[in-house]
This record gives sequence, structure tokens and C-alpha cells, in this order.
Amino acid sequence: MRKALTLAAMTAVGVLALSGCVGTTAPSSSGDAGSDDSSAAADRVLRLSYQYDASHPVGACGVPALNESLEGSGLQVEGFPSGQLGNEEETIEQVAGGALDMAIAGPSFLGLYEPRVAMLDAPYAFSDVDHFEDTLDGEIGQQLWADLKTSSGLDVLGAWYYGTRHVTSKNPVNTYTDLQGQKLRAANAPMYMTMAEIMGGTATPMALDEVYLALQQGTVDAQENPIPTIASQKFYEVQDYINLTGHMIQGVMLLTSDATLNSLSEDQQEALRQAGKDAQAAVRDCVEQQEEDFLVEWEESGAITVNRDVDVDSFRERASEIVPNNMPEFADFFLELQEN
Repeated sequence: MRKALTLAAMTAVGVLALSGCVGTTAPSSSGDAGSDDSSAAADRVLRLSYQYDASHPVGACGVPALNESLEGSGLQVEGFPSGQLGNEEETIEQVAGGALDMAIAGPSFLGLYEPRVAMLDAPYAFSDVDHFEDTLDGEIGQQLWADLKTSSGLDVLGAWYYGTRHVTSKNPVNTYTDLQGQKLRAANAPMYMTMAEIMGGTATPMALDEVYLALQQGTVDAQENPIPTIASQKFYEVQDYINLTGHMIQGVMLLTSDATLNSLSEDQQEALRQAGKDAQAAVRDCVEQQEEDFLVEWEESGAITVNRDVDVDSFRERASEIVPNNMPEFADFFLELQEN
């Protein structure tokens, strides 16, 4: 199944590359073979904004899965990759205000509307992907989404697995002492400053598109990202080790709003919610397949040394001390996430 999904994703990307951007009458990244039918042309098209390249699993697997699930509903989704419609914060505001139908956004940005949501990015909040997905599909997630809807009018249609973050470096990193005195690139957000402290490095905020050159020139010594991002950004060319720290198991949320949902029939609302769940499964499959494939490729090629001898428990224990200390107002919720 995973191989089939990966092939479908590659096909979808190829169509994108050939066709480029299109108008609002057909989805640019739907992968829907029937999109030229007159019935499809009459469907209502929902615009979906996301920040990643169209080849990312969100675009290559998620958008086609949405449209496959929506067949016969009178709805289609048109994906707008690479922040074409605005950055993450801007597109969340557009969705909340009803100017945009749908967007993909991460917990740190949604935390501006409902602070507890940001804790989903906390290091070692989840033990594995099943724990992450079960938590967000379960009682805790449903309460978070209800609170977010009350505070912002945003509706979460699915929590899509984005990837597990690992540290790349010039030297093996087995415990936090191995990064002491080294500059660790981090996204410019409080949770990532806390992450750097847990991992033992000195946080150095920097935009993602600046990281390759900074690693190459020695401005920073290490960075951390999910495996598909490490591969697409070619960090393996300027780093010697990928250390499987697994410090963040991350998701991104598929958002719409009351305004958009209320403009749909009840059947269409249900179809859209089901499509969000169907696409959630497809994206997870694609991301996990990429994670597995790239690790095998690197181990076989030696492009970067895969360090599996990481003392993850030591990092997890350190997170259990530092996160509650740095964010005392969320200490109980962090513990609830870990123990759920």
C-alpha cells in the first residue's frame, strides 16, 4: 500500500510540474483523473494553502487523497503550495475570517489562538507516532479542537503527521553533553529555544533557507528537522551524522472555518470531515515511507552516518524537567500528554 501511495504521489508531482498553476475551476494538485469531466468542472473548488513545496507529502499525498475521498460530493480541493497565498500566520487569519477555505498550520502558530495547542510541539510529548495520533484523535485532541473553535472559529479536520525530528551534526550525539558548546539552529519560537536547551546546544535562530550555507560555513554546528526535510534540503552534504533523537513527533493541522462549513450542505460537511481523516492516513503513510527509505539509502550509500546509539531516555528525562520549568503554566498538560 505504501509503495502504491508513493507512486501515486510521484505521479501527482509530475502532473504539477507539467501543468503549473491553474485557475479556480480545477484543483492544481488533486491528482484526480476525472477532473476534466463536466460534472467535475461544476464542483465547488475549495482553496487550500500550505507552506511546503508541492512535492512534500502534504501536497503530493494529502491533496490527492482529499480529492479521491471527495469524489461525488460536489467538492474539490485546489492546493496552493509554497506559501503562495501568504505565510502560516496570514493564512490562518484568512481562514478564520472566511477569506480562505482551508489551510495547513502547525501547533506553534495555532497556539496564538489556543495556547495549549502549542504544547503539541513540546519535545518528547509523545513516545511514537501511534501515541501522537491516538492522542489527537482521542479525548485530549477533541477538547483542544473544541477550545480552538470557541476561541477562533477554526475547525480542525485532521491532524496530519509531519515527521519525527532528529539532530544532524558534525560529531555523534548520544547524550546532551555531546552538543554542549555547539550552535544548534532552531526555529525562532519559544518551544524551539526550550528544545535546544534539552538537546544541549546553544540555540541559534535562523530561517530554514539559510541553514545549508550556515552549516557549510560553520556559522552553526548542528540542526534538527524531520528526515524528509533533511533530505530535501540536502543537509547530509554538510553534516556527518544524523542522530536519531526523535525529540519531536510533529503534526500539522488541516483547518477550515465555521464560515466555510456553514456554506456547505450537511452531506458535504460530512464528506469534507471524512476526507480530512482519509488524507491524514495517506500523509502518514507517505511520510513514514520516506523516513524509512531515506535512512536505508543513507546507510547503504554512506552519504551521512546514521547514529542509532542515542540515549533517548536521557533526553526524555531532561525534557520532563526542563519543559515544566520553562513553561510552568502548562506543566500539568505536558505531563498529561506524556502519560496519555
